[in-house]
Amino acid sequence: MSGKAPLAPLVLAELLRVDPLARAAAVHLPDPARAVHEVVLAQTFDRLHRAAPHSLVVLHDDAATGGWALAAALHAGWERNVSAVVVPKTAMSASSAVLADRLGIALLATEDDPVDVALALAGQVSAPQAARAQRVAVCAERLAGQSSIRGVLGVLNSELAPVPVALLIGGALAAGRAAGAEERADATAVRVEINAAGHPWAELVASVPAKSAGAAGHVESLLRLARLPLLAVWAQTRMNSSAQAAQEQAAFGLLRRLATEPPASVTPAADVAVPSWTGELGWRVEGRNRAVWLSPLHGGTPAEELTQLVRAAWQRHRPDWPLIADSDGWLSWQNSPEDAEDDTAALRRALGTMTRTAASHGLVLGVGGAHPGVPGLMRSVTEARLAAHVAGDGGPGSVQWFDQVGARAALAWLPRGQIAEVADLCLADLMGARDREALVDTVLAVLDCGGSLSQASARLGVHRNTVLSRVARAKELGLVFDDPARRLALHVLCYSLASLWVPGRV
Repeated sequence: MSGKAPLAPLVLAELLRVDPLARAAAVHLPDPARAVHEVVLAQTFDRLHRAAPHSLVVLHDDAATGGWALAAALHAGWERNVSAVVVPKTAMSASSAVLADRLGIALLATEDDPVDVALALAGQVSAPQAARAQRVAVCAERLAGQSSIRGVLGVLNSELAPVPVALLIGGALAAGRAAGAEERADATAVRVEINAAGHPWAELVASVPAKSAGAAGHVESLLRLARLPLLAVWAQTRMNSSAQAAQEQAAFGLLRRLATEPPASVTPAADVAVPSWTGELGWRVEGRNRAVWLSPLHGGTPAEELTQLVRAAWQRHRPDWPLIADSDGWLSWQNSPEDAEDDTAALRRALGTMTRTAASHGLVLGVGGAHPGVPGLMRSVTEARLAAHVAGDGGPGSVQWFDQVGARAALAWLPRGQIAEVADLCLADLMGARDREALVDTVLAVLDCGGSLSQASARLGVHRNTVLSRVARAKELGLVFDDPARRLALHVLCYSLASLWVPGRV
């Protein structure tokens, strides 16, 4: 007894990928995943009425003369539950297409000789492994001709349709169809990991419907076949992207220098001329500019891989805006004519499309004000960066506008981690107390409310006596803020501790 699993039969979608059906026209194709168990060359209606279910019927002679004969053949095929009917193109008519749609039966039209078509299809259906090998060879040739990641995923999705395929990088969708990465009870997930330089880089995921579960092995073969083309495209894209990023960084640095160090002949900074090379880079700087700053939630210099992901996502959502890596984040800007109305609603909608991607990569966004010219752009960039630091308190995906920040921008630059280390040394008793968070929160509320216990109790939602007892205990543990010389330092210390313990609370 053989231990080999039976081969899954070919489905219509697979047969349509290779000749002879690759040259046929799909007049109506309700279910591309319909299995084909055998091929029948029907020269007479008697033969058609004896066709087994899941047959692929090729009409010939009397059964393919068109008109009423084709209509009768379609009805007979529907009654026999055949997978599809192939007819000569000369027999097709508009009424036949309408009837196929009403019956829900697949109808294909070919210009090739019906006998040759039937013989070729019979060979493919009887040897599905050989047919799939032929299809793999065709797919390999198509994959080798792609020059972009989207192109490779496009080939996979067209070859494996209706099975959706997605490329995930860092767990986020980078290309392909999102349905491929969705967990579904009625589908089997096929995953193929792609390694670059010995480390996991990405993952190809396909969602194979339960009724096509037998094709999972073939799907995996094609996904594995796509690994080398994807790596080649990724390497080329990375080299091109790195060169472009370096050029844009240098160009923006020069633009910043022009704004901060204008020529001696130019007196007012607002009159700095826009260099002609900005147009060559696709940048628009004339008029008003409103900057957007993206930065990692936890600060630090972003990894090069993260820069690649952010650039790819930005190109999908805002292809007409530049994106430039700068110190601890990335900057972009919206440009509009100086006499145009400031449409912040449109900008909010545009940024809304980015927040989900930003959250998945642990990023926050800051938005500066709208200012004219090159100096205005540099001012807006500074404002956006400050706003992004404030947005860090709101968690991944948060967006903060500078005009809503005010003086809080100064607090965003505080080295809160280092201040907390000072607290461990100067207030050891307080930091060792089990109720330290409640004590620090209470003292912070009292200081924020100008020393008013009533306002602090309302803010904290506790009784005034509770606030009074907590303040007394905090003083016993060293948090004495009555001395004006120490009050500011203790206020900053409490703010830093509270924001570190519960991000986004202050």
